[in-house]
Amino acid sequence: MEEISEDSNLSAFGDAVVNFLYSVAKSKVQGRYTGKKVSNIALSDALAKSKIKSPRRSDKKMRGDFVEAMIGKGYIEKVFNIDDAVEVLSEKLSGKNLNDPEEERKAIAEAFSYFIDHYF
Repeated sequence: MEEISEDSNLSAFGDAVVNFLYSVAKSKVQGRYTGKKVSNIALSDALAKSKIKSPRRSDKKMRGDFVEAMIGKGYIEKVFNIDDAVEVLSEKLSGKNLNDPEEERKAIAEAFSYFIDHYF
C-alpha cells in the first residue's frame, strides 16, 4: 500500500474516479443531476472509519490522496465496476441530508468507508 500513497498520478486519476462515482450516486439518490467534488477531509474520515490502515505520518490531505489512489488503482485493476460501485454508494447515501454541507461530509465519509471495506 505504501507505493499507492507515493504515486501522485494515481491519486489524480483516483480523484476523478471518486468524484465521478459520488456525483452519479448523489444524482441517483436525489433524482437530479449534480457534480460534486469529494474533499480530502471526507476521504480521510472514511479511511479512519475503515479497516484499512492509514499511511504512516500522514495528514488529512495525504490520507485523502491515499484513498483516491487506492480507488483509482482498484478501478484500473477491475476490483469493482462503476454500476456496482454507484449502487453501493447510493445505498449508503439514501436518506441522508446531502444539502447540508456538514451532514453531506459525514454521509460521504460513511459511504466511502463502507465502499473501502466492501472492495478492499
